[in-house]
Amino acid sequence: GAFGSLTWYADADGDSYGDAASTTTACTQPVGYLSDDTDCDDTDPAVNPAGTEVCDGVDNDCDGSTDGADSADATVWYYDYDSDGYGGATLLETACSPSAGFVADSTDCDDGEANTFPGAPESCNGEDDDCDGVVDEADATDVKTWYADADSDAYCDASVTYDSCDAPV
Repeated sequence: GAFGSLTWYADADGDSYGDAASTTTACTQPVGYLSDDTDCDDTDPAVNPAGTEVCDGVDNDCDGSTDGADSADATVWYYDYDSDGYGGATLLETACSPSAGFVADSTDCDDGEANTFPGAPESCNGEDDDCDGVVDEADATDVKTWYADADSDAYCDASVTYDSCDAPV
């Protein structure tokens, strides 16, 4: 360029960041041009170095990465060790989409046992299969029905029953 002229960068989207690929040289700043050349997408005013990264497949903040853990709408995902659809709260990641083995739910009370998760059928096994904080409750799939023998004559009364995994005392 001519002696004393400067390079100016077009700001087509009006976001106050110029496009390094669209230049002109002039001694004074032309209208629509800036001295800044850091806009990575001069067609979208929301995409610039001050932009907010979101999960949309675009490098919204011009940092060279797309949809990273720093995305404003990234989700916390939890690793599901036993592959039952419910993760534990120990290993987690923040990302726009989960890595293999990660799920959105962290409510598994025993992530090492695939048959134990919130809402699983309860069994009479000494474990809290359905993660409700109660072991072997009366809604267990293999619960036994016990009959009362109020008079201790070794004959039970069929009209008085008790459902439980263990015999009543």
